Amino acid sequence: MAELKLIHGKKSIKYNHFEDYDFESCRAICARLMGVAALKVTWRSKTERRARMYQIMHLDYSEYGIDDYQEFICTPGSDDFAEKREEMNGLWNHFVAVMGSDLTDISAACMLRLIEDALPLAAEDVDREYDNEENKEFRAYARLRLGYMQDALNSEGITSADCSSVDAMDTLSPLKLSAFETINYFLMRLVDCDFAAARYLSDLDMAYLRNTGLSDAGIQTLIRCDIERSDRKTDPPDDGSSFPFRCRITTLGRKSYYHATLVVWLSGSQRSKNPLVTDIKVGSIIKLSDYEAAIQVSRPEYITVFECKDEMLNGFDAKYVGPFANSTPTAVPNGWLYTAYKGNNSHVDSSAYRMNNDVYGYGLITIAGEFVLMSNDLRNISMLDDALIFSLYSPFINTKGRFRIDSPVFQTLCSASGAMFEELVEPGDE
Repeated sequence: MAELKLIHGKKSIKYNHFEDYDFESCRAICARLMGVAALKVTWRSKTERRARMYQIMHLDYSEYGIDDYQEFICTPGSDDFAEKREEMNGLWNHFVAVMGSDLTDISAACMLRLIEDALPLAAEDVDREYDNEENKEFRAYARLRLGYMQDALNSEGITSADCSSVDAMDTLSPLKLSAFETINYFLMRLVDCDFAAARYLSDLDMAYLRNTGLSDAGIQTLIRCDIERSDRKTDPPDDGSSFPFRCRITTLGRKSYYHATLVVWLSGSQRSKNPLVTDIKVGSIIKLSDYEAAIQVSRPEYITVFECKDEMLNGFDAKYVGPFANSTPTAVPNGWLYTAYKGNNSHVDSSAYRMNNDVYGYGLITIAGEFVLMSNDLRNISMLDDALIFSLYSPFINTKGRFRIDSPVFQTLCSASGAMFEELVEPGDE
Protein backbone atom coordinates (compact mmCIF):
# COMPACT_ATOMS: atom_id res chain seq x y z
CA MET A 1 0.00 0.00 0.00
CA ALA A 2 1.37 3.42 -0.96
CA GLU A 3 2.42 5.66 1.93
CA LEU A 4 0.73 9.07 1.92
CA LYS A 5 2.77 12.15 2.79
CA LEU A 6 1.53 15.66 3.54
CA ILE A 7 3.37 18.28 1.51
CA HIS A 8 2.97 21.88 2.66
CA GLY A 9 2.49 24.59 0.03
CA LYS A 10 4.39 27.86 0.00
CA LYS A 11 1.53 29.70 1.72
CA SER A 12 1.73 27.38 4.72
CA ILE A 13 3.70 28.47 7.78
CA LYS A 14 5.10 24.93 7.83
CA TYR A 15 6.79 25.38 4.44
CA ASN A 16 10.51 26.09 4.80
CA HIS A 17 10.85 29.14 2.55
CA PHE A 18 14.45 29.61 3.69
CA GLU A 19 15.54 26.65 1.59
CA ASP A 20 14.48 28.63 -1.50
CA TYR A 21 16.58 31.67 -0.58
CA ASP A 22 20.23 32.52 0.10
CA PHE A 23 21.15 34.49 3.21
CA GLU A 24 22.26 37.95 2.09
CA SER A 25 22.66 40.24 5.10
CA CYS A 26 21.53 41.12 8.61
CA ARG A 27 21.14 44.64 9.96
CA ALA A 28 20.97 45.04 13.73
CA ILE A 29 20.22 47.79 16.23
CA CYS A 30 22.92 48.10 18.89
CA ALA A 31 20.62 47.99 21.91
CA ARG A 32 21.70 44.79 23.68
CA LEU A 33 22.54 46.69 26.89
CA MET A 34 18.93 47.89 26.94
CA GLY A 35 17.98 44.21 27.10
CA VAL A 36 16.73 43.96 23.52
CA ALA A 37 17.84 43.57 19.92
CA ALA A 38 16.08 44.18 16.62
CA LEU A 39 17.19 42.43 13.44
CA LYS A 40 16.38 42.96 9.77
CA VAL A 41 17.41 39.85 7.84
CA THR A 42 17.51 39.86 4.04
CA TRP A 43 17.34 36.71 1.89
CA ARG A 44 17.71 36.51 -1.90
CA SER A 45 15.68 34.10 -4.02
CA LYS A 46 17.71 31.30 -5.60
CA THR A 47 15.54 31.30 -8.73
CA GLU A 48 14.33 34.88 -9.11
CA ARG A 49 17.34 36.93 -8.09
CA ARG A 50 15.47 40.24 -7.85
CA ALA A 51 13.08 38.80 -5.24
CA ARG A 52 13.80 39.16 -1.55
CA MET A 53 12.46 37.75 1.69
CA TYR A 54 12.82 39.82 4.84
CA GLN A 55 12.56 38.92 8.51
CA ILE A 56 11.95 41.70 11.04
CA MET A 57 12.27 40.60 14.65
CA HIS A 58 12.43 42.12 18.10
CA LEU A 59 14.25 39.98 20.67
CA ASP A 60 13.87 40.38 24.44
CA TYR A 61 16.46 39.00 26.87
CA SER A 62 14.47 39.40 30.06
CA GLU A 63 11.04 37.82 29.95
CA TYR A 64 9.50 37.09 26.54
CA GLY A 65 12.37 36.07 24.29
CA ILE A 66 10.59 37.16 21.11
CA ASP A 67 8.45 40.31 21.24
CA ASP A 68 7.78 40.58 17.52
CA TYR A 69 8.52 38.51 14.42
CA GLN A 70 7.28 39.06 10.88
CA GLU A 71 8.24 37.83 7.42
CA PHE A 72 7.81 39.69 4.13
CA ILE A 73 8.23 38.14 0.68
CA CYS A 74 8.80 40.97 -1.80
CA THR A 75 8.78 39.97 -5.46
CA PRO A 76 9.11 42.78 -8.04
CA GLY A 77 6.15 42.77 -10.41
CA SER A 78 3.76 41.14 -7.96
CA ASP A 79 0.53 42.94 -7.01
CA ASP A 80 1.55 43.35 -3.37
CA PHE A 81 5.25 44.23 -3.90
CA ALA A 82 4.98 47.94 -3.01
CA GLU A 83 2.61 47.26 -0.11
CA LYS A 84 4.88 44.59 1.38
CA ARG A 85 7.98 46.77 1.06
CA GLU A 86 6.25 49.71 2.69
CA GLU A 87 4.93 47.58 5.54
CA MET A 88 8.34 46.02 6.11
CA ASN A 89 10.18 49.34 6.07
CA GLY A 90 7.56 50.90 8.35
CA LEU A 91 8.02 48.17 10.97
CA TRP A 92 11.81 48.35 10.79
CA ASN A 93 11.89 52.16 10.98
CA HIS A 94 9.63 51.98 14.02
CA PHE A 95 12.16 49.79 15.86
CA VAL A 96 15.03 52.05 14.79
CA ALA A 97 13.22 55.11 16.17
CA VAL A 98 12.11 53.46 19.42
CA MET A 99 15.46 51.91 20.31
CA GLY A 100 17.47 55.05 19.60
CA SER A 101 20.75 53.22 18.99
CA ASP A 102 23.31 52.85 16.23
CA LEU A 103 22.85 50.37 13.37
CA THR A 104 25.40 47.79 12.29
CA ASP A 105 25.74 44.89 9.88
CA ILE A 106 26.36 41.56 11.58
CA SER A 107 27.37 38.11 10.39
CA ALA A 108 25.02 35.16 10.11
CA ALA A 109 26.84 33.50 13.03
CA CYS A 110 26.30 36.55 15.25
CA MET A 111 22.66 36.71 14.18
CA LEU A 112 22.15 33.05 15.10
CA ARG A 113 23.82 33.56 18.49
CA LEU A 114 21.54 36.50 19.32
CA ILE A 115 18.48 34.47 18.36
CA GLU A 116 19.58 31.32 20.18
CA ASP A 117 20.26 33.30 23.37
CA ALA A 118 16.70 34.67 23.25
CA LEU A 119 14.82 31.49 22.28
CA PRO A 120 14.88 29.81 25.74
CA LEU A 121 12.89 32.76 27.10
CA ALA A 122 10.23 32.14 24.44
CA ALA A 123 9.54 28.65 25.84
CA GLU A 124 6.14 28.00 27.40
CA ASP A 125 7.46 27.17 30.89
CA VAL A 126 8.77 30.73 31.46
CA ASP A 127 6.86 32.74 34.07
CA ARG A 128 5.53 35.99 32.59
CA GLU A 129 3.63 38.95 33.98
CA TYR A 130 1.25 39.13 31.01
CA ASP A 131 0.33 36.27 28.73
CA ASN A 132 -2.64 34.91 26.82
CA GLU A 133 -3.46 32.32 24.18
CA GLU A 134 -2.80 34.75 21.34
CA ASN A 135 0.73 35.44 22.63
CA LYS A 136 1.39 31.72 23.06
CA GLU A 137 0.27 31.07 19.50
CA PHE A 138 2.53 33.86 18.23
CA ARG A 139 5.58 32.51 20.10
CA ALA A 140 4.93 29.00 18.77
CA TYR A 141 4.81 30.44 15.23
CA ALA A 142 8.02 32.45 15.75
CA ARG A 143 9.88 29.47 17.21
CA LEU A 144 8.75 27.31 14.28
CA ARG A 145 9.87 29.80 11.64
CA LEU A 146 13.18 30.56 13.35
CA GLY A 147 13.78 26.81 13.61
CA TYR A 148 13.37 26.49 9.84
CA MET A 149 15.79 29.39 9.39
CA GLN A 150 18.35 27.70 11.63
CA ASP A 151 17.98 24.42 9.72
CA ALA A 152 18.51 26.15 6.37
CA LEU A 153 21.63 27.96 7.57
CA ASN A 154 23.03 24.91 9.36
CA SER A 155 22.65 22.85 6.16
CA GLU A 156 24.93 25.42 4.48
CA GLY A 157 27.50 25.02 7.26
CA ILE A 158 26.56 28.30 9.00
CA THR A 159 26.17 27.99 12.77
CA SER A 160 26.53 30.15 15.89
CA ALA A 161 29.73 28.33 16.86
CA ASP A 162 31.86 31.17 15.51
CA CYS A 163 30.23 33.80 17.76
CA SER A 164 29.96 33.54 21.54
CA SER A 165 27.33 35.35 23.60
CA VAL A 166 30.02 37.79 24.75
CA ASP A 167 31.06 38.41 21.13
CA ALA A 168 27.42 39.11 20.22
CA MET A 169 27.07 41.58 23.09
CA ASP A 170 30.31 43.25 22.01
CA THR A 171 28.89 43.69 18.53
CA LEU A 172 25.61 45.22 19.71
CA SER A 173 27.00 47.47 22.47
CA PRO A 174 28.47 50.99 22.36
CA LEU A 175 32.20 51.10 21.65
CA LYS A 176 32.93 53.33 24.64
CA LEU A 177 31.01 53.58 27.90
CA SER A 178 31.42 56.28 30.53
CA ALA A 179 31.20 55.56 34.24
CA PHE A 180 27.58 56.74 34.36
CA GLU A 181 26.61 54.64 31.35
CA THR A 182 28.24 51.55 32.84
CA ILE A 183 26.43 51.97 36.15
CA ASN A 184 23.03 52.73 34.61
CA TYR A 185 23.23 49.87 32.10
CA PHE A 186 24.51 47.48 34.76
CA LEU A 187 21.71 48.27 37.23
CA MET A 188 19.15 48.26 34.41
CA ARG A 189 20.19 44.74 33.39
CA LEU A 190 20.53 43.51 36.97
CA VAL A 191 17.02 44.49 38.13
CA ASP A 192 15.63 43.14 34.84
CA CYS A 193 17.16 39.73 35.67
CA ASP A 194 19.25 39.88 32.48
CA PHE A 195 22.26 38.48 34.32
CA ALA A 196 24.26 37.68 31.18
CA ALA A 197 24.39 41.38 30.23
CA ALA A 198 25.07 42.42 33.85
CA ARG A 199 27.95 39.93 33.87
CA TYR A 200 29.25 41.44 30.62
CA LEU A 201 29.53 44.84 32.35
CA SER A 202 31.29 43.49 35.44
CA ASP A 203 33.91 41.04 36.63
CA LEU A 204 31.46 39.51 39.10
CA ASP A 205 30.25 35.94 38.70
CA MET A 206 26.64 35.02 37.98
CA ALA A 207 25.97 33.61 41.46
CA TYR A 208 27.09 36.87 43.07
CA LEU A 209 24.91 38.91 40.72
CA ARG A 210 21.86 36.79 41.45
CA ASN A 211 22.31 37.29 45.20
CA THR A 212 22.72 41.06 45.50
CA GLY A 213 19.08 41.36 46.62
CA LEU A 214 18.13 43.70 43.75
CA SER A 215 16.43 40.91 41.80
CA ASP A 216 14.59 39.33 44.75
CA ALA A 217 11.33 41.03 43.66
CA GLY A 218 11.61 39.47 40.21
CA ILE A 219 11.86 41.26 36.89
CA GLN A 220 11.81 45.04 37.34
CA THR A 221 12.23 48.15 35.21
CA LEU A 222 14.75 50.81 36.21
CA ILE A 223 12.66 53.98 36.46
CA ARG A 224 15.29 56.35 37.81
CA CYS A 225 18.85 56.27 39.10
CA ASP A 226 20.67 59.07 40.90
CA ILE A 227 24.45 58.64 41.08
CA GLU A 228 26.93 60.50 43.30
CA ARG A 229 30.69 60.11 43.23
CA SER A 230 32.08 58.88 46.51
CA ASP A 231 35.70 58.34 47.58
CA ARG A 232 37.81 55.39 48.68
CA LYS A 233 38.05 56.69 52.24
CA THR A 234 34.25 56.82 52.68
CA ASP A 235 33.55 53.61 50.74
CA PRO A 236 36.78 51.59 50.69
CA PRO A 237 36.96 49.00 47.89
CA ASP A 238 37.81 45.41 48.73
CA ASP A 239 40.43 45.34 45.96
CA GLY A 240 42.02 48.58 47.19
CA SER A 241 41.85 50.33 43.80
CA SER A 242 38.28 50.53 42.46
CA PHE A 243 36.41 53.82 42.60
CA PRO A 244 33.04 54.02 44.46
CA PHE A 245 29.75 55.58 43.38
CA ARG A 246 26.69 55.88 45.61
CA CYS A 247 23.34 55.23 43.91
CA ARG A 248 19.66 55.64 44.71
CA ILE A 249 17.33 53.79 42.37
CA THR A 250 13.59 53.43 41.85
CA THR A 251 12.32 50.30 40.10
CA LEU A 252 8.94 49.01 39.02
CA GLY A 253 8.19 45.34 39.60
CA ARG A 254 5.10 43.40 38.63
CA LYS A 255 2.91 44.93 41.30
CA SER A 256 4.94 47.52 43.22
CA TYR A 257 7.59 50.20 43.06
CA TYR A 258 10.81 49.77 45.03
CA HIS A 259 13.49 52.18 46.24
CA ALA A 260 17.04 50.98 46.92
CA THR A 261 20.32 52.51 48.04
CA LEU A 262 23.64 50.94 47.09
CA VAL A 263 27.31 51.47 46.34
CA VAL A 264 28.89 50.41 43.06
CA TRP A 265 32.65 50.19 42.56
CA LEU A 266 34.19 50.61 39.11
CA SER A 267 37.63 49.71 37.83
CA GLY A 268 39.95 52.54 36.83
CA SER A 269 39.37 56.20 37.61
CA GLN A 270 36.30 58.41 37.50
CA ARG A 271 36.93 59.25 33.84
CA SER A 272 37.98 55.83 32.55
CA LYS A 273 36.25 54.58 29.41
CA ASN A 274 34.65 51.12 29.47
CA PRO A 275 35.13 50.51 33.20
CA LEU A 276 33.84 47.29 34.75
CA VAL A 277 31.77 46.92 37.90
CA THR A 278 34.10 45.27 40.42
CA ASP A 279 31.68 45.14 43.36
CA ILE A 280 28.22 46.14 44.52
CA LYS A 281 26.85 46.44 48.04
CA VAL A 282 23.14 47.07 48.67
CA GLY A 283 22.28 49.18 51.69
CA SER A 284 18.47 49.03 51.72
CA ILE A 285 15.52 47.99 49.58
CA ILE A 286 12.11 49.47 50.43
CA LYS A 287 8.73 48.71 48.88
CA LEU A 288 7.04 52.02 48.14
CA SER A 289 3.44 52.96 48.85
CA ASP A 290 1.36 54.31 45.97
CA TYR A 291 1.81 57.83 47.32
CA GLU A 292 5.59 57.48 47.67
CA ALA A 293 5.82 55.97 44.18
CA ALA A 294 3.83 58.86 42.70
CA ILE A 295 6.28 61.34 44.24
CA GLN A 296 9.26 59.37 42.93
CA VAL A 297 8.10 59.17 39.31
CA SER A 298 6.08 62.39 38.91
CA ARG A 299 7.39 65.02 36.50
CA PRO A 300 5.82 68.21 35.15
CA GLU A 301 4.09 68.00 31.78
CA TYR A 302 4.37 70.88 29.32
CA ILE A 303 1.38 70.75 26.99
CA THR A 304 0.24 72.74 23.97
CA VAL A 305 -3.27 72.24 22.61
CA PHE A 306 -4.29 73.04 19.03
CA GLU A 307 -7.72 72.95 17.46
CA CYS A 308 -7.59 71.17 14.09
CA LYS A 309 -9.70 71.58 10.98
CA ASP A 310 -11.21 68.51 9.36
CA GLU A 311 -8.86 68.78 6.36
CA MET A 312 -5.90 68.07 8.65
CA LEU A 313 -7.57 65.29 10.61
CA ASN A 314 -8.53 63.44 7.43
CA GLY A 315 -5.12 63.60 5.79
CA PHE A 316 -2.47 63.96 8.51
CA ASP A 317 0.93 62.48 7.74
CA ALA A 318 3.56 62.70 10.50
CA LYS A 319 6.45 62.81 8.03
CA TYR A 320 5.68 66.50 7.42
CA VAL A 321 6.27 67.39 11.10
CA GLY A 322 10.03 67.08 11.67
CA PRO A 323 10.34 65.45 15.13
CA PHE A 324 7.59 62.94 14.29
CA ALA A 325 8.85 62.14 10.78
CA ASN A 326 9.77 58.53 11.68
CA SER A 327 6.99 58.02 14.22
CA THR A 328 4.56 55.16 13.72
CA PRO A 329 1.03 56.09 14.89
CA THR A 330 -0.31 54.05 17.78
CA ALA A 331 -4.04 53.66 18.24
CA VAL A 332 -5.20 54.74 21.72
CA PRO A 333 -8.80 55.02 23.01
CA ASN A 334 -8.86 58.75 22.34
CA GLY A 335 -7.23 58.84 18.90
CA TRP A 336 -3.75 58.39 17.47
CA LEU A 337 -0.52 58.80 19.45
CA TYR A 338 2.82 59.79 17.87
CA THR A 339 6.10 59.55 19.78
CA ALA A 340 9.34 61.39 18.99
CA TYR A 341 12.48 59.76 20.38
CA LYS A 342 15.97 61.06 21.04
CA GLY A 343 18.92 59.32 19.40
CA ASN A 344 21.67 57.01 20.67
CA ASN A 345 20.19 56.54 24.15
CA SER A 346 22.07 59.62 25.33
CA HIS A 347 19.84 59.76 28.43
CA VAL A 348 21.76 56.80 29.90
CA ASP A 349 24.98 58.85 30.15
CA SER A 350 23.76 60.86 33.11
CA SER A 351 24.12 60.96 36.87
CA ALA A 352 20.33 61.47 36.97
CA TYR A 353 18.93 58.74 34.73
CA ARG A 354 15.18 58.80 34.04
CA MET A 355 13.58 56.05 31.97
CA ASN A 356 11.44 58.36 29.82
CA ASN A 357 14.25 60.81 29.07
CA ASP A 358 14.78 59.02 25.74
CA VAL A 359 11.42 60.47 24.63
CA TYR A 360 11.58 63.91 23.03
CA GLY A 361 7.83 64.38 23.19
CA TYR A 362 4.39 63.13 22.17
CA GLY A 363 1.67 64.23 19.79
CA LEU A 364 -1.94 63.11 20.17
CA ILE A 365 -4.68 63.64 17.58
CA THR A 366 -7.88 63.23 19.57
CA ILE A 367 -11.31 62.03 18.55
CA ALA A 368 -12.63 65.50 19.44
CA GLY A 369 -10.34 67.13 16.85
CA GLU A 370 -7.49 68.46 18.97
CA PHE A 371 -3.76 68.07 18.38
CA VAL A 372 -2.11 67.86 21.82
CA LEU A 373 1.67 68.10 22.16
CA MET A 374 3.37 67.05 25.39
CA SER A 375 6.95 66.95 26.67
CA ASN A 376 8.53 66.82 30.11
CA ASP A 377 11.12 69.35 28.94
CA LEU A 378 10.29 73.02 28.35
CA ARG A 379 12.84 73.36 25.52
CA ASN A 380 11.49 70.28 23.77
CA ILE A 381 7.87 71.46 23.86
CA SER A 382 8.98 74.75 22.28
CA MET A 383 10.67 72.84 19.46
CA LEU A 384 7.60 70.66 18.96
CA ASP A 385 5.38 73.75 18.87
CA ASP A 386 7.56 75.36 16.21
CA ALA A 387 7.73 72.16 14.16
CA LEU A 388 3.93 71.99 13.92
CA ILE A 389 3.30 75.73 13.55
CA PHE A 390 5.80 76.04 10.68
CA SER A 391 4.71 72.81 8.97
CA LEU A 392 2.40 72.64 5.95
CA TYR A 393 -0.44 72.05 8.44
CA SER A 394 -0.17 75.60 9.78
CA PRO A 395 -3.31 76.85 7.95
CA PHE A 396 -5.37 74.06 9.54
CA ILE A 397 -4.60 74.65 13.25
CA ASN A 398 -5.43 77.24 15.90
CA THR A 399 -3.61 77.45 19.22
CA LYS A 400 -6.00 76.91 22.16
CA GLY A 401 -3.52 77.16 25.01
CA ARG A 402 -0.19 76.25 26.57
CA PHE A 403 -0.01 74.59 29.98
CA ARG A 404 2.37 73.40 32.68
CA ILE A 405 0.77 70.58 34.66
CA ASP A 406 2.50 69.26 37.79
CA SER A 407 0.31 66.14 38.00
CA PRO A 408 0.27 63.81 34.95
CA VAL A 409 -2.80 64.19 32.75
CA PHE A 410 -1.56 63.33 29.25
CA GLN A 411 -1.88 59.57 29.70
CA THR A 412 -5.38 60.09 31.04
CA LEU A 413 -6.26 62.12 27.95
CA CYS A 414 -4.95 59.31 25.72
CA SER A 415 -7.15 56.79 27.55
CA ALA A 416 -10.38 58.84 27.82
CA SER A 417 -12.27 58.22 24.58
CA GLY A 418 -13.77 61.44 23.18
CA ALA A 419 -12.37 63.68 25.93
CA MET A 420 -11.08 67.19 25.29
CA PHE A 421 -8.06 68.52 27.15
CA GLU A 422 -9.97 71.31 28.94
CA GLU A 423 -12.20 68.68 30.60
CA LEU A 424 -9.19 67.27 32.49
CA VAL A 425 -7.66 70.45 33.92
CA GLU A 426 -8.68 72.94 36.51
CA PRO A 427 -8.89 76.69 35.77
CA GLY A 428 -5.56 78.33 36.51
CA ASP A 429 -3.36 75.49 35.21
CA GLU A 430 -2.49 77.50 32.10
